[in-house]
Amino acid sequence: MTSTSNVSSAVEEVKIFLRGAEIKRRMTAETVKGKNIAVFDGLPQDIRPESINASIERGGTLVSADFEVDSFKEPYVSKELAVLVKKLEGLKESVKKEKSRLSILASEEKFLESNMKIGGDSGFLLNELIDIEKYFRERKEAISVSRLETDRKLEELTKETERVTKEIGTYPSDGIRYAGKIIIEFHSDDVGKAEIVVSYYVGSAWWRPFHEIRMNEIGAPVVLSMKGNVIQNTGEDWNDVAVRLSTGNPSLGSQQPILRPWYIDLVMPQKPTLLRAKALSMDMECLAECGDAPEVRSMAAPAVQIVESNTSAEFILPGMRSIPSSDRPSRTDISKHELKADVMHYCASKLDTDAFLIAKIGGWQSLNLLAGEVGIFQGNEYVGKTYLDPAAAEDDMEISLGRDKGVVVTRERGNDMTSKGMMSKNATALREWIITVRNARNRAIRIRLTDQLPVSVNSSITVDAVELSGAEVDKETGILSWMLDIPAGGSVRKVLKYEVTYPKNGTVYLN
Repeated sequence: MTSTSNVSSAVEEVKIFLRGAEIKRRMTAETVKGKNIAVFDGLPQDIRPESINASIERGGTLVSADFEVDSFKEPYVSKELAVLVKKLEGLKESVKKEKSRLSILASEEKFLESNMKIGGDSGFLLNELIDIEKYFRERKEAISVSRLETDRKLEELTKETERVTKEIGTYPSDGIRYAGKIIIEFHSDDVGKAEIVVSYYVGSAWWRPFHEIRMNEIGAPVVLSMKGNVIQNTGEDWNDVAVRLSTGNPSLGSQQPILRPWYIDLVMPQKPTLLRAKALSMDMECLAECGDAPEVRSMAAPAVQIVESNTSAEFILPGMRSIPSSDRPSRTDISKHELKADVMHYCASKLDTDAFLIAKIGGWQSLNLLAGEVGIFQGNEYVGKTYLDPAAAEDDMEISLGRDKGVVVTRERGNDMTSKGMMSKNATALREWIITVRNARNRAIRIRLTDQLPVSVNSSITVDAVELSGAEVDKETGILSWMLDIPAGGSVRKVLKYEVTYPKNGTVYLN
Protein backbone atom coordinates (compact mmCIF):
# COMPACT_ATOMS: atom_id res chain seq x y z
CA MET A 1 0.00 0.00 0.00
CA THR A 2 1.29 3.48 -0.94
CA SER A 3 0.25 6.78 0.66
CA THR A 4 0.45 9.99 -1.41
CA SER A 5 0.36 13.32 0.45
CA ASN A 6 -0.22 16.68 -1.22
CA VAL A 7 -0.24 18.61 2.02
CA SER A 8 0.73 22.26 1.59
CA SER A 9 4.24 23.16 2.61
CA ALA A 10 5.62 26.41 3.95
CA VAL A 11 8.82 28.32 3.23
CA GLU A 12 10.87 28.20 6.42
CA GLU A 13 14.14 29.88 5.46
CA VAL A 14 15.71 31.55 2.43
CA LYS A 15 19.34 32.22 1.64
CA ILE A 16 19.55 34.90 -1.03
CA PHE A 17 22.70 35.08 -3.13
CA LEU A 18 23.94 37.90 -5.33
CA ARG A 19 22.21 35.86 -8.02
CA GLY A 20 19.65 33.22 -7.09
CA ALA A 21 18.34 31.91 -3.79
CA GLU A 22 18.24 28.70 -1.80
CA ILE A 23 14.77 28.04 -0.40
CA LYS A 24 14.04 25.68 2.47
CA ARG A 25 10.53 24.23 2.90
CA ARG A 26 8.94 21.94 5.47
CA MET A 27 5.97 19.56 5.32
CA THR A 28 4.26 17.24 7.80
CA ALA A 29 2.73 14.26 5.95
CA GLU A 30 0.54 11.33 7.00
CA THR A 31 2.30 7.97 6.53
CA VAL A 32 1.43 4.33 6.06
CA LYS A 33 3.70 1.40 6.67
CA GLY A 34 5.88 0.89 3.64
CA LYS A 35 6.13 3.14 0.59
CA ASN A 36 5.00 6.79 0.88
CA ILE A 37 5.00 9.70 -1.55
CA ALA A 38 4.86 13.37 -0.58
CA VAL A 39 4.49 16.14 -3.17
CA PHE A 40 5.72 19.70 -2.72
CA ASP A 41 3.74 21.49 -5.43
CA GLY A 42 3.18 25.05 -6.55
CA LEU A 43 6.95 25.63 -6.70
CA PRO A 44 8.89 27.81 -9.16
CA GLN A 45 9.63 26.11 -12.47
CA ASP A 46 13.23 27.38 -12.58
CA ILE A 47 14.38 25.08 -9.78
CA ARG A 48 17.72 23.49 -10.59
CA PRO A 49 17.05 19.76 -10.13
CA GLU A 50 20.67 19.07 -9.16
CA SER A 51 20.34 21.54 -6.27
CA ILE A 52 17.49 19.67 -4.56
CA ASN A 53 18.40 18.45 -1.08
CA ALA A 54 15.74 16.41 0.76
CA SER A 55 15.67 14.81 4.19
CA ILE A 56 13.19 12.99 6.42
CA GLU A 57 13.73 14.44 9.87
CA ARG A 58 11.13 12.21 11.54
CA GLY A 59 8.95 9.25 10.60
CA GLY A 60 10.69 7.64 7.65
CA THR A 61 13.72 7.03 5.41
CA LEU A 62 14.31 8.94 2.18
CA VAL A 63 14.29 6.93 -1.05
CA SER A 64 14.32 9.58 -3.82
CA ALA A 65 13.55 13.22 -4.67
CA ASP A 66 12.53 14.19 -8.23
CA PHE A 67 11.49 17.46 -9.83
CA GLU A 68 8.77 17.97 -12.47
CA VAL A 69 7.06 20.92 -14.13
CA ASP A 70 3.28 20.69 -13.77
CA SER A 71 2.19 21.96 -17.20
CA PHE A 72 -1.47 21.13 -16.51
CA LYS A 73 -1.80 23.85 -13.90
CA GLU A 74 -2.65 27.45 -14.69
CA PRO A 75 0.59 29.33 -15.36
CA TYR A 76 1.77 31.80 -12.74
CA VAL A 77 1.83 35.44 -13.81
CA SER A 78 3.69 38.00 -11.69
CA LYS A 79 1.42 40.47 -9.92
CA GLU A 80 2.78 43.51 -11.76
CA LEU A 81 2.45 41.79 -15.12
CA ALA A 82 -1.08 40.60 -14.29
CA VAL A 83 -2.10 44.19 -13.44
CA LEU A 84 -0.69 45.43 -16.74
CA VAL A 85 -2.41 42.67 -18.75
CA LYS A 86 -5.73 43.48 -17.08
CA LYS A 87 -5.22 47.18 -17.75
CA LEU A 88 -4.45 46.47 -21.40
CA GLU A 89 -7.65 44.44 -21.74
CA GLY A 90 -9.64 47.33 -20.24
CA LEU A 91 -8.02 49.82 -22.61
CA LYS A 92 -8.81 47.67 -25.63
CA GLU A 93 -12.44 47.43 -24.49
CA SER A 94 -12.61 51.22 -24.10
CA VAL A 95 -11.16 51.69 -27.59
CA LYS A 96 -13.88 49.42 -28.99
CA LYS A 97 -16.59 51.47 -27.22
CA GLU A 98 -15.26 54.78 -28.53
CA LYS A 99 -14.99 53.42 -32.07
CA SER A 100 -18.57 52.14 -31.78
CA ARG A 101 -19.66 55.60 -30.62
CA LEU A 102 -18.00 57.16 -33.67
CA SER A 103 -19.87 54.72 -35.91
CA ILE A 104 -23.21 55.64 -34.28
CA LEU A 105 -22.51 59.36 -34.67
CA ALA A 106 -21.62 58.87 -38.35
CA SER A 107 -24.90 56.94 -38.92
CA GLU A 108 -26.93 59.65 -37.20
CA GLU A 109 -25.24 62.37 -39.26
CA LYS A 110 -25.94 60.44 -42.47
CA PHE A 111 -29.61 60.02 -41.44
CA LEU A 112 -29.99 63.75 -40.80
CA GLU A 113 -28.42 64.67 -44.14
CA SER A 114 -30.76 62.33 -46.02
CA ASN A 115 -33.83 63.90 -44.36
CA MET A 116 -32.88 67.59 -44.43
CA LYS A 117 -34.55 68.26 -47.84
CA ILE A 118 -38.25 68.88 -47.33
CA GLY A 119 -40.40 69.21 -50.46
CA GLY A 120 -42.67 72.20 -51.16
CA ASP A 121 -45.77 69.96 -51.09
CA SER A 122 -44.98 68.64 -47.65
CA GLY A 123 -47.73 70.72 -46.08
CA PHE A 124 -45.50 72.15 -43.28
CA LEU A 125 -46.27 75.65 -42.05
CA LEU A 126 -43.49 78.26 -41.99
CA ASN A 127 -43.14 78.10 -38.20
CA GLU A 128 -42.87 74.34 -38.35
CA LEU A 129 -40.18 74.55 -41.03
CA ILE A 130 -38.20 77.00 -38.88
CA ASP A 131 -38.39 74.61 -35.91
CA ILE A 132 -37.33 71.67 -38.05
CA GLU A 133 -34.40 73.60 -39.51
CA LYS A 134 -33.31 74.60 -35.97
CA TYR A 135 -33.50 71.00 -34.79
CA PHE A 136 -31.33 69.77 -37.68
CA ARG A 137 -28.74 72.52 -37.07
CA GLU A 138 -28.53 71.84 -33.32
CA ARG A 139 -28.17 68.09 -33.85
CA LYS A 140 -25.44 68.62 -36.45
CA GLU A 141 -23.53 70.83 -33.99
CA ALA A 142 -23.99 68.31 -31.17
CA ILE A 143 -22.76 65.47 -33.39
CA SER A 144 -19.66 67.50 -34.37
CA VAL A 145 -18.84 68.25 -30.72
CA SER A 146 -19.35 64.60 -29.73
CA ARG A 147 -17.16 63.45 -32.62
CA LEU A 148 -14.32 65.79 -31.53
CA GLU A 149 -14.57 64.58 -27.92
CA THR A 150 -14.62 60.95 -29.03
CA ASP A 151 -11.63 61.45 -31.36
CA ARG A 152 -9.68 63.03 -28.47
CA LYS A 153 -10.54 60.16 -26.09
CA LEU A 154 -9.68 57.62 -28.76
CA GLU A 155 -6.29 59.26 -29.33
CA GLU A 156 -5.52 59.22 -25.58
CA LEU A 157 -6.62 55.59 -25.26
CA THR A 158 -4.50 54.59 -28.26
CA LYS A 159 -1.39 56.24 -26.78
CA GLU A 160 -1.96 54.59 -23.39
CA THR A 161 -2.54 51.22 -25.07
CA GLU A 162 0.77 51.54 -26.92
CA ARG A 163 2.57 52.54 -23.69
CA VAL A 164 1.18 49.61 -21.68
CA THR A 165 1.94 47.20 -24.54
CA LYS A 166 5.57 48.38 -24.60
CA GLU A 167 5.81 48.05 -20.80
CA ILE A 168 4.50 44.49 -20.96
CA GLY A 169 7.17 43.79 -23.57
CA THR A 170 9.90 44.80 -21.12
CA TYR A 171 9.04 41.95 -18.74
CA PRO A 172 11.34 38.93 -18.96
CA SER A 173 10.10 35.74 -20.53
CA ASP A 174 9.86 34.16 -17.07
CA GLY A 175 7.15 36.66 -16.12
CA ILE A 176 4.78 33.79 -16.94
CA ARG A 177 5.76 30.50 -15.38
CA TYR A 178 4.21 27.10 -14.86
CA ALA A 179 4.31 25.48 -11.45
CA GLY A 180 6.98 23.01 -10.48
CA LYS A 181 6.77 20.18 -7.97
CA ILE A 182 9.18 18.01 -6.01
CA ILE A 183 8.09 14.40 -5.52
CA ILE A 184 9.53 12.75 -2.42
CA GLU A 185 9.46 8.97 -2.06
CA PHE A 186 10.25 7.60 1.37
CA HIS A 187 9.78 4.45 3.46
CA SER A 188 8.04 4.38 6.82
CA ASP A 189 8.07 1.56 9.36
CA ASP A 190 4.70 2.47 10.79
CA VAL A 191 1.52 4.52 10.44
CA GLY A 192 1.98 8.06 11.69
CA LYS A 193 3.46 11.31 10.54
CA ALA A 194 6.68 12.26 8.80
CA GLU A 195 8.56 15.54 8.94
CA ILE A 196 9.99 16.29 5.48
CA VAL A 197 12.39 19.09 4.59
CA VAL A 198 13.54 20.08 1.10
CA SER A 199 15.79 22.85 -0.12
CA TYR A 200 16.46 23.94 -3.69
CA TYR A 201 18.08 26.72 -5.73
CA VAL A 202 16.14 29.11 -7.98
CA GLY A 203 17.46 31.88 -10.20
CA SER A 204 14.45 34.21 -9.85
CA ALA A 205 15.72 36.00 -6.74
CA TRP A 206 18.78 38.08 -5.87
CA TRP A 207 20.03 40.94 -3.74
CA ARG A 208 22.23 43.98 -4.34
CA PRO A 209 24.16 45.85 -1.65
CA PHE A 210 24.26 49.63 -1.39
CA HIS A 211 25.61 51.99 1.23
CA GLU A 212 24.91 55.30 2.92
CA ILE A 213 27.42 57.66 4.47
CA ARG A 214 26.10 60.38 6.76
CA MET A 215 28.01 63.22 8.41
CA ASN A 216 26.18 65.62 10.71
CA GLU A 217 28.98 68.11 11.39
CA ILE A 218 32.69 68.60 10.74
CA GLY A 219 34.79 66.67 13.21
CA ALA A 220 32.03 64.24 14.14
CA PRO A 221 32.31 60.56 13.14
CA VAL A 222 30.63 59.50 9.93
CA VAL A 223 27.95 56.82 10.00
CA LEU A 224 28.48 54.15 7.34
CA SER A 225 25.48 51.93 6.72
CA MET A 226 25.23 48.91 4.44
CA LYS A 227 21.79 48.06 3.14
CA GLY A 228 20.40 45.57 0.67
CA ASN A 229 17.78 45.62 -2.07
CA VAL A 230 16.14 42.20 -2.31
CA ILE A 231 14.11 41.11 -5.31
CA GLN A 232 12.30 37.82 -5.61
CA ASN A 233 9.73 36.96 -8.28
CA THR A 234 9.46 33.25 -7.67
CA GLY A 235 5.68 33.39 -7.88
CA GLU A 236 4.93 33.11 -4.17
CA ASP A 237 5.20 35.52 -1.25
CA TRP A 238 7.68 34.69 1.48
CA ASN A 239 5.78 35.37 4.71
CA ASP A 240 7.53 35.35 8.09
CA VAL A 241 10.66 33.52 6.99
CA ALA A 242 14.24 33.55 8.24
CA VAL A 243 16.45 35.41 5.76
CA ARG A 244 20.17 35.19 5.06
CA LEU A 245 21.97 37.36 2.54
CA SER A 246 25.02 35.64 1.07
CA THR A 247 27.93 37.15 -0.84
CA GLY A 248 28.12 33.93 -2.87
CA ASN A 249 26.96 33.54 -6.46
CA PRO A 250 26.29 29.92 -7.47
CA SER A 251 25.24 31.05 -10.95
CA LEU A 252 28.90 31.73 -11.77
CA GLY A 253 29.78 28.05 -11.47
CA SER A 254 32.52 26.50 -9.37
CA GLN A 255 34.83 25.09 -12.04
CA GLN A 256 38.23 26.80 -12.02
CA PRO A 257 39.35 28.42 -15.31
CA ILE A 258 42.20 26.85 -17.33
CA LEU A 259 44.74 28.90 -19.25
CA ARG A 260 45.19 28.13 -22.94
CA PRO A 261 48.15 29.06 -25.19
CA TRP A 262 48.26 32.77 -26.02
CA TYR A 263 49.31 33.33 -29.61
CA ILE A 264 50.38 36.77 -30.81
CA ASP A 265 51.31 38.19 -34.19
CA LEU A 266 52.31 41.50 -35.74
CA VAL A 267 49.54 43.99 -36.40
CA MET A 268 49.46 47.09 -38.54
CA PRO A 269 50.31 50.24 -36.55
CA GLN A 270 47.43 52.60 -35.85
CA LYS A 271 47.47 56.35 -35.77
CA PRO A 272 47.72 57.47 -32.13
CA THR A 273 44.74 59.28 -30.67
CA LEU A 274 45.01 61.98 -28.03
CA LEU A 275 42.53 61.45 -25.22
CA ARG A 276 41.55 64.32 -23.00
CA ALA A 277 41.50 63.46 -19.30
CA LYS A 278 38.17 63.94 -17.62
CA ALA A 279 39.68 65.43 -14.46
CA LEU A 280 42.88 65.77 -12.54
CA SER A 281 43.65 62.77 -10.36
CA MET A 282 42.94 63.49 -6.75
CA ASP A 283 46.04 62.51 -4.84
CA MET A 284 45.09 62.92 -1.19
CA GLU A 285 48.43 61.90 0.27
CA CYS A 286 48.70 65.33 1.86
CA LEU A 287 45.84 64.57 4.25
CA ALA A 288 46.99 64.49 7.84
CA GLU A 289 47.96 61.00 9.00
CA CYS A 290 46.13 59.63 12.02
CA GLY A 291 48.48 59.01 14.91
CA ASP A 292 46.25 56.32 16.42
CA ALA A 293 44.50 53.37 14.82
CA PRO A 294 41.19 54.35 13.16
CA GLU A 295 38.27 54.18 15.53
CA VAL A 296 35.35 51.96 14.52
CA ARG A 297 32.22 51.60 16.64
CA SER A 298 29.46 49.24 15.58
CA MET A 299 26.05 50.68 16.39
CA ALA A 300 23.32 48.74 18.13
CA ALA A 301 20.88 48.46 15.24
CA PRO A 302 20.41 46.38 13.27
CA ALA A 303 21.67 43.26 15.09
CA VAL A 304 22.86 41.36 12.05
CA GLN A 305 24.95 38.26 12.64
CA ILE A 306 27.79 37.71 10.18
CA VAL A 307 29.00 34.20 9.43
CA GLU A 308 32.03 33.67 7.20
CA SER A 309 32.71 30.48 5.27
CA ASN A 310 35.69 29.48 3.14
CA THR A 311 34.44 31.37 0.07
CA SER A 312 31.70 33.79 1.16
CA ALA A 313 30.04 35.64 4.02
CA GLU A 314 26.43 35.48 5.18
CA PHE A 315 24.42 38.22 6.85
CA ILE A 316 21.76 36.64 9.06
CA LEU A 317 18.95 39.17 9.38
CA PRO A 318 17.28 39.40 12.79
CA GLY A 319 13.71 38.22 13.28
CA MET A 320 11.40 36.96 10.59
CA ARG A 321 10.89 38.81 7.32
CA SER A 322 8.13 38.95 4.71
CA ILE A 323 9.23 39.51 1.11
CA PRO A 324 6.49 39.57 -1.54
CA SER A 325 6.97 38.14 -5.01
CA SER A 326 7.47 41.28 -7.05
CA ASP A 327 9.73 43.02 -9.55
CA ARG A 328 10.14 45.84 -7.06
CA PRO A 329 12.94 45.62 -4.49
CA SER A 330 12.42 45.17 -0.75
CA ARG A 331 14.93 47.21 1.22
CA THR A 332 16.61 45.95 4.39
CA ASP A 333 19.26 47.27 6.77
CA ILE A 334 22.34 45.10 7.22
CA SER A 335 24.95 46.94 9.29
CA LYS A 336 25.73 50.35 10.70
CA HIS A 337 29.07 51.66 11.96
CA GLU A 338 30.56 54.90 13.22
CA LEU A 339 33.96 55.68 11.67
CA LYS A 340 36.50 58.37 12.38
CA ALA A 341 37.00 60.72 9.42
CA ASP A 342 39.56 63.40 8.59
CA VAL A 343 37.93 66.18 6.61
CA MET A 344 39.44 68.77 4.27
CA HIS A 345 38.59 70.70 1.11
CA TYR A 346 39.82 70.13 -2.42
CA CYS A 347 39.72 72.30 -5.52
CA ALA A 348 41.07 71.64 -9.03
CA SER A 349 40.76 75.31 -9.99
CA LYS A 350 41.51 74.87 -13.70
CA LEU A 351 38.60 72.44 -14.13
CA ASP A 352 36.12 73.68 -11.55
CA THR A 353 36.43 76.59 -9.14
CA ASP A 354 34.04 75.00 -6.64
CA ALA A 355 35.62 73.61 -3.47
CA PHE A 356 34.68 70.04 -2.57
CA LEU A 357 34.52 68.74 0.99
CA ILE A 358 36.45 65.46 1.20
CA ALA A 359 36.28 62.90 4.01
CA LYS A 360 39.10 60.41 4.43
CA ILE A 361 37.71 57.39 6.28
CA GLY A 362 39.80 54.63 7.82
CA GLY A 363 39.05 51.34 9.52
CA TRP A 364 36.46 50.10 7.06
CA GLN A 365 38.36 47.02 5.83
CA SER A 366 37.10 44.73 8.61
CA LEU A 367 33.42 45.54 8.07
CA ASN A 368 32.63 42.97 5.33
CA LEU A 369 31.54 45.70 2.93
CA LEU A 370 30.60 44.78 -0.63
CA ALA A 371 31.00 46.75 -3.82
CA GLY A 372 28.02 48.97 -4.51
CA GLU A 373 26.68 52.50 -4.81
CA VAL A 374 27.08 54.90 -1.89
CA GLY A 375 24.51 57.58 -1.15
CA ILE A 376 26.11 60.56 0.58
CA PHE A 377 24.23 62.72 3.10
CA GLN A 378 25.16 65.75 5.18
CA GLY A 379 22.64 65.54 7.97
CA ASN A 380 19.40 64.81 6.16
CA GLU A 381 20.47 66.57 2.96
CA TYR A 382 21.29 64.32 0.01
CA VAL A 383 24.60 65.36 -1.54
CA GLY A 384 25.08 62.81 -4.30
CA LYS A 385 26.42 59.33 -4.85
CA THR A 386 29.64 57.54 -5.58
CA TYR A 387 30.74 53.92 -5.93
CA LEU A 388 32.55 51.82 -3.36
CA ASP A 389 34.78 49.01 -4.56
CA PRO A 390 36.59 47.49 -1.56
CA ALA A 391 38.84 45.49 -3.88
CA ALA A 392 40.22 48.67 -5.47
CA ALA A 393 40.17 51.02 -2.46
CA GLU A 394 43.29 52.09 -0.59
CA ASP A 395 43.81 51.83 3.15
CA ASP A 396 41.71 54.96 3.59
CA MET A 397 38.48 55.50 1.70
CA GLU A 398 38.03 59.00 0.25
CA ILE A 399 34.48 60.27 -0.18
CA SER A 400 33.42 63.59 -1.65
CA LEU A 401 30.74 65.16 0.52
CA GLY A 402 29.80 67.65 -2.16
CA ARG A 403 30.44 71.29 -3.10
CA ASP A 404 30.96 73.79 -0.30
CA LYS A 405 29.75 77.23 -1.40
CA GLY A 406 31.21 78.69 1.80
CA VAL A 407 34.67 78.40 0.24
CA VAL A 408 35.02 80.73 -2.75
CA VAL A 409 37.75 80.12 -5.35
CA THR A 410 38.46 82.40 -8.31
CA ARG A 411 40.95 81.84 -11.15
CA GLU A 412 41.63 84.93 -13.24
CA ARG A 413 43.86 85.57 -16.22
CA GLY A 414 46.90 87.74 -15.48
CA ASN A 415 49.41 89.29 -17.85
CA ASP A 416 50.00 87.31 -21.05
CA MET A 417 52.70 87.96 -23.58
CA THR A 418 53.86 86.28 -26.79
CA SER A 419 57.05 87.34 -28.55
CA LYS A 420 58.58 86.22 -31.83
CA GLY A 421 62.08 87.67 -32.25
CA MET A 422 63.23 88.59 -35.75
CA MET A 423 66.59 86.82 -35.36
CA SER A 424 65.31 83.85 -33.37
CA LYS A 425 63.82 80.61 -34.64
CA ASN A 426 61.65 80.33 -31.55
CA ALA A 427 58.67 82.10 -30.08
CA THR A 428 58.03 82.62 -26.36
CA ALA A 429 54.62 82.71 -24.71
CA LEU A 430 54.13 83.89 -21.13
CA ARG A 431 50.97 82.90 -19.23
CA GLU A 432 49.86 84.09 -15.80
CA TRP A 433 46.96 82.93 -13.63
CA ILE A 434 45.92 84.46 -10.31
CA ILE A 435 44.07 82.08 -7.99
CA THR A 436 42.34 83.36 -4.84
CA VAL A 437 40.76 81.22 -2.13
CA ARG A 438 38.45 82.93 0.36
CA ASN A 439 37.07 81.18 3.44
CA ALA A 440 33.60 82.56 4.16
CA ARG A 441 33.02 79.99 6.89
CA ASN A 442 33.09 80.83 10.61
CA ARG A 443 35.77 78.19 11.18
CA ALA A 444 39.23 77.56 9.85
CA ILE A 445 39.62 75.19 6.89
CA ARG A 446 42.36 73.17 5.26
CA ILE A 447 42.20 72.97 1.48
CA ARG A 448 44.32 71.31 -1.14
CA LEU A 449 44.38 73.57 -4.19
CA THR A 450 45.58 72.12 -7.50
CA ASP A 451 46.39 73.46 -10.94
CA GLN A 452 48.89 72.45 -13.58
CA LEU A 453 51.79 73.34 -15.82
CA PRO A 454 51.80 72.12 -19.42
CA VAL A 455 54.08 69.13 -20.03
CA SER A 456 56.11 69.03 -23.23
CA VAL A 457 56.27 65.81 -25.23
CA ASN A 458 58.40 67.43 -27.94
CA SER A 459 62.11 68.25 -27.50
CA SER A 460 61.65 71.51 -29.43
CA ILE A 461 59.15 72.79 -26.85
CA THR A 462 60.30 73.82 -23.37
CA VAL A 463 58.25 74.85 -20.35
CA ASP A 464 59.79 77.02 -17.61
CA ALA A 465 58.07 77.87 -14.35
CA VAL A 466 58.42 81.59 -13.63
CA GLU A 467 56.36 81.76 -10.43
CA LEU A 468 54.59 78.97 -8.55
CA SER A 469 53.91 80.64 -5.16
CA GLY A 470 55.44 77.71 -3.30
CA ALA A 471 53.48 74.94 -4.99
CA GLU A 472 54.66 71.33 -4.95
CA VAL A 473 55.29 70.12 -8.49
CA ASP A 474 54.88 66.65 -9.95
CA LYS A 475 57.42 66.83 -12.76
CA GLU A 476 55.94 63.90 -14.68
CA THR A 477 52.37 65.19 -14.77
CA GLY A 478 52.90 68.94 -14.27
CA ILE A 479 50.28 68.93 -11.50
CA LEU A 480 50.76 71.65 -8.88
CA SER A 481 49.38 71.50 -5.37
CA TRP A 482 49.19 73.90 -2.45
CA MET A 483 48.13 72.75 1.03
CA LEU A 484 46.53 75.82 2.59
CA ASP A 485 45.29 76.50 6.12
CA ILE A 486 42.90 79.45 5.97
CA PRO A 487 41.35 81.02 9.09
CA ALA A 488 37.67 81.96 9.29
CA GLY A 489 37.03 84.93 7.00
CA GLY A 490 40.56 84.79 5.61
CA SER A 491 41.85 84.48 2.05
CA VAL A 492 44.97 83.32 0.22
CA ARG A 493 46.26 84.45 -3.18
CA LYS A 494 48.48 82.30 -5.39
CA VAL A 495 50.13 83.22 -8.67
CA LEU A 496 50.92 80.70 -11.39
CA LYS A 497 53.21 82.01 -14.12
CA TYR A 498 55.05 79.98 -16.75
CA GLU A 499 56.86 80.49 -20.03
CA VAL A 500 56.65 78.21 -23.08
CA THR A 501 59.27 78.32 -25.86
CA TYR A 502 58.44 76.66 -29.18
CA PRO A 503 59.41 76.87 -32.90
CA LYS A 504 58.22 80.15 -34.41
CA ASN A 505 56.67 78.40 -37.41
CA GLY A 506 54.61 76.10 -35.15
CA THR A 507 51.50 76.52 -33.05
CA VAL A 508 51.00 75.60 -29.40
CA TYR A 509 47.62 75.84 -27.72
CA LEU A 510 47.97 77.22 -24.17
CA ASN A 511 44.42 78.36 -23.40
